[in-house]
Formats: sequence, structure tokens, C-alpha cells
Amino acid sequence: MLKQGGTVLLWRWRRNPLRRRSDVAEAWLGVAAAALLLFAVPALGMVTAAVAEHSALDEARGLHRTTARLVGDAPAPAPVRFSDPAADDRVSTIVRWTTPSGTFRSGTASVAVGSRAGSPTTVWLDDEVRIHPAPSTPAQARSQAAAFGAAAGAGVGVLVLGGWWIARVRLEVRRSARWDRDWAEFDSYRGHRHA
Repeated sequence: MLKQGGTVLLWRWRRNPLRRRSDVAEAWLGVAAAALLLFAVPALGMVTAAVAEHSALDEARGLHRTTARLVGDAPAPAPVRFSDPAADDRVSTIVRWTTPSGTFRSGTASVAVGSRAGSPTTVWLDDEVRIHPAPSTPAQARSQAAAFGAAAGAGVGVLVLGGWWIARVRLEVRRSARWDRDWAEFDSYRGHRHA
């Protein structure tokens, strides 16, 4: 008999007159939860990461860059009450550029703080010549994809563990109710016997 520290291992899988169907169901739930955690969760995380990276890189395919010029001086950033090392050093301002057909277009773009009127800046345009934020670099796409994949895997892992725990609690409630019924039956039988 396999024992570890006084506990019989794999007792739910052995033939035993005291083993209940709920014990077997709980054992199979544990196997299913372990299989999902070992195989499905990592696979889902990897698929999510691949889709997120592909999506981030696809954004750049429809964009092309061009040089625009500031129409006016870039506004000063709003004063920050506390010094923030992560404070953004870019502000939005009006820029102007020439389309491939030779017409002038203008729009709002993010430029460096302190930029002067007429200074060049790079903007990203779509096929309708609208300004878009700069697309992700391949390194940024990979790191964002890894974060999305890890979050998806962790979320599904929490759902699997939560479902397993809820199923175990429900089985325990059923076992307890069954135990109460069996005990009441035994007690009533014992009472009739002594009467």
C-alpha cells in the first residue's frame, strides 16, 4: 500500500467499500483541472501572444510615414505639482504636410515639448491621409504580446482553479447532506430496534 506520512496515496482510485461516487468524481475533477493547467492554459497563452503580436504588427502595414512641419510653437506642458520621472515630454499641436498629390493637409500630432514653428516632425498616415500614433516596433509588439499572453494564461488558470474549487465545495456539500440523511436513517433504525 502506498503511504506518505500516514496518508494512503491514490485512495480514490482503489476499490474500497467506503469509497463514494463523489470521491471518484472529485478525483476526476482534479485530473481534468491538472490537465487544463498543464496543457490548455499555456497553449491559450501562446496563441493569445501570437495573435496579439500579429495584430500589433498588422497596424503598421496600413501606415506610411511622412515629414510634417509645425504650424506654430509647441505648447508648454501643464505644470506638474510633483516631480514625475515618467512625465510625458510630448504635447499635441497642429502640423502641416504635403500629400503625394501635392495638396496641403493639416492635423494634430504629438511632438516634442519646446518644438518651434516650422520644425520637422515625423507623422504616420493611413490611406485616407489621417494621422495615427506611431505603430509598435517589433520589440514592442513582442513585449506587449507576451504581457497579453501571460494575462490570458493567468486569467484562464484562475478560472480553472476557481471552477475546480467550486466543484469540490459542491461535492462536499452533497457528501455532508448525504451523511446527514444516512445518519438520520441509521438513528431512526436504531430507535425502532430498541422500541
